[in-house]
Amino acid sequence: MHRLVIFVIVGVNILFSGVTAAEKIFFAKYTVNNIIIDGADDGVAWKQADSISFNGLKQGSENTVCVKSLWNEDFLYFLFKVTDTNLQTHQTEQDHPELFLDDMVEFLIDTNNDKDSCWNETKIVYHINLNGVKKDDRGTSGCISDPAWNGNAVYAVKLFGTLNDQRDKDVGYQVEIAVPWSDVNQLPVKNLVLGVNFANGDNDNNGRELFDWLGIFPFRSPHLFGNLVLGE
Repeated sequence: MHRLVIFVIVGVNILFSGVTAAEKIFFAKYTVNNIIIDGADDGVAWKQADSISFNGLKQGSENTVCVKSLWNEDFLYFLFKVTDTNLQTHQTEQDHPELFLDDMVEFLIDTNNDKDSCWNETKIVYHINLNGVKKDDRGTSGCISDPAWNGNAVYAVKLFGTLNDQRDKDVGYQVEIAVPWSDVNQLPVKNLVLGVNFANGDNDNNGRELFDWLGIFPFRSPHLFGNLVLGE
């Protein structure tokens, strides 16, 4: 008698070299010299950096976002280049609870890349609006954010247009950021992998227009984060 054996596989991600098929990967190239943080992208290092792009069409925003990343022994660098025809920002108070509703950029880092769902001490987030004001926090052991935490990132905003003037058509803005490794609490070495997500807020007085690289909600879903790999 022959037995019929049926194998059923449910909910399993196929792995290729340790990376799930659903994950997104972003490479940060190494830079020998520290980057001057002035909001510009005119350095040779930035021109050679890899980039990712995403847009907010599904969320009703016309914005497009390009993000680049570099690293060295001192800092993890990000450069956001955003197209936006109406630059609107109102908050001037650090950690204001509604700062995320301004025109702003956001980056989220799972420093241990645990791919878990708890917003604990290994997770940090920064929001930076066009006034150069930030809203940042770190997670806690109870899986809730600690808004009292203040990171030490250095950043600069460069506008291509006029802020809070709807009579003209703007071009966009750039935000350049240097995150010290003390914020990340990791030793910067080649092939280190961090969990990341990137987001953009667009305030066109049309209600909430927020969108992210990965298309997830809420943005603070570290189990769904992409991977930032420190490369050559």
